[in-house]
Amino acid sequence: MALRETPITAFVFWPSEREQPYTLPKLTRGTCLYGTPTTIRVRLDHKLADRPQLTLDHTAGEQTQRKEGLYCMPSEEVWEECLTELAAYQDALNALKDVVATLKVYSKHRDAQERIGVMTNPLCRSAIRIWPIGKTIHSHWEPWAMTTILRGRVEHHSMHNIKIEGSGSMSNSIYDWHCCLSEAEWTATEAAHKAAKAAMGPVAKRIGELGKYSEALKDHRYRDVQKPGLTPEVGMFKPKKTRAKKQAA
Repeated sequence: MALRETPITAFVFWPSEREQPYTLPKLTRGTCLYGTPTTIRVRLDHKLADRPQLTLDHTAGEQTQRKEGLYCMPSEEVWEECLTELAAYQDALNALKDVVATLKVYSKHRDAQERIGVMTNPLCRSAIRIWPIGKTIHSHWEPWAMTTILRGRVEHHSMHNIKIEGSGSMSNSIYDWHCCLSEAEWTATEAAHKAAKAAMGPVAKRIGELGKYSEALKDHRYRDVQKPGLTPEVGMFKPKKTRAKKQAA
């Protein structure tokens, strides 16, 4: 049986796999029961107060989770502060999504034009690269990250690629670009992106301070919250010392 450890924080939480760039992942929080060298046993906190902008898991029961996938959460107060920051970030992502929804995806606009016999190449002189709303992202995407943005002058396009002035190649996927048909479209998109990036700042700072469980265990950032006389390594599960037997005279 693996040696049991005292958890370094009262709670842990973890995000589900993120699939959309404009929607933050579902969060699960658990009350720490005990640890092993590689895992934490938690009681799932299924009665958490919801936030309209966020999705929280309300599954009941107990689970064993590997430490490297968990984020530390020291208290209820910090949890509420973290949710407030995440909610503000999600509001900003929603606003950015609304603006991106008004842009024409370059590849779709090309297909629509060709169906009516318009073979213009390029379709527009300026284009914006930002993650399309309908494009699914994969597991490598960071849980708290946001899409990048770039504006470029279009030279021409092929079936699957787009040539941007100064890029020197056709390596830009046409499916990642949107037509920029007016200066107002760029102004609105850039402003919404800047607002979302600003809202991400407190979230990134908070996540960095909380830390992944496996990292925090190594740097001892939560040592001051341990019970007196207990260490993160063994804590209350430390084996009792046995008295040495007296040797015969």
